[in-house]
Amino acid sequence: MKRPLQVVHIINNLPVGGAERFLLLLAAAQRRQGLHVEVVALTEPNPLAAALADRGIPFTCLRSGSLRDVRVLAPLWRHLRRGRPDVVHTHLFYADTFGRLAAHWAGVPVIVSTEHSTERAALPWRRSVAMRLSAPLAMRIVAVSESVAKATQRRFHLPASRVEVIPNGIEIEPWVAAQPVPRADLGVGPGAFLVGSVGRLDDAKGHDVLVNAIAELQDPRVEVIVVGDGPRRQALEAQAAKRGVAAKIHWLGWRTDIPAILATLDAFAQPSRFEGHSMALLEAMAAGRACVVSDLPELTGTLGDTGLRAAVGDPVALAARLGELRDDAALRTRLGHAARAACAAYSIEVSAAHYDDLYTRVAAERGS
Repeated sequence: MKRPLQVVHIINNLPVGGAERFLLLLAAAQRRQGLHVEVVALTEPNPLAAALADRGIPFTCLRSGSLRDVRVLAPLWRHLRRGRPDVVHTHLFYADTFGRLAAHWAGVPVIVSTEHSTERAALPWRRSVAMRLSAPLAMRIVAVSESVAKATQRRFHLPASRVEVIPNGIEIEPWVAAQPVPRADLGVGPGAFLVGSVGRLDDAKGHDVLVNAIAELQDPRVEVIVVGDGPRRQALEAQAAKRGVAAKIHWLGWRTDIPAILATLDAFAQPSRFEGHSMALLEAMAAGRACVVSDLPELTGTLGDTGLRAAVGDPVALAARLGELRDDAALRTRLGHAARAACAAYSIEVSAAHYDDLYTRVAAERGS
């Protein structure tokens, strides 16, 4: 009997972020499809490790300390030599750099990496050099969207044949079946028009644009809940206070009941400055929410005509789109139904099947 394909996913660590949550879902779907899957983190912290354990997926954290520490290469090489996987699949910069090297030295037949975002900001020269030097060790680099694919080809000087597009996927049913949270439990007043956003609080996600948009609306009926945490939280709270909307924006931190929270919203906002293929947007679409996103190809390519868009970094435009949804319940319902229908194309099972096909094709090319 042919043994299951042995796949080791390597990632920096497992905080609650989009790439990390996608890896959790992908590993679980691959396990359901018959692959033998393991996840290796270079360092701590790893709050999502418990979710891997719940799904029966082996997990190893190699060491504590800095992600920049090249000494992680030795235990990573030893781990791969012992396990002798068929495929090493890396995610995010440090895991890409160290994982490709260790897998190459360990003689792993298939090495694949996923690029999760465009990283439009200028990169430090050391990081840029490391990325370009390690990229040739990956037989394929997967981009989560066409825009990410183009950026990856430019950044790594790779031919198009080395880069493939496989969109992210989600487990759709939990978002469809979720029941709303009582609004009082969220600190939201009765009769509010409730806008929500989910994501790490950093510059890329554009929460400052949302704060300014709420200030532009000047509507006491509009309230916002923000799920997530990150380095910009204190500055964002100060900004909300300065703009006079501190009482209207509820900072919830990371939550485990996001499906129920999304089911509570009237509208979902994602004012990102750059993205890859947003897990948060897919989840809001599956929840049947009317969505407003930045006019980025990475977001609008997923949302299509099932939602509204505003110029990147423009709080006045975002306020106008939210105002449209506030004033038109029929529009909200129509867009929410259309978004849920469109999200069916982004099942994690579909994404996992595409990755399995990729592993098989690359293995065949290499005669393994």
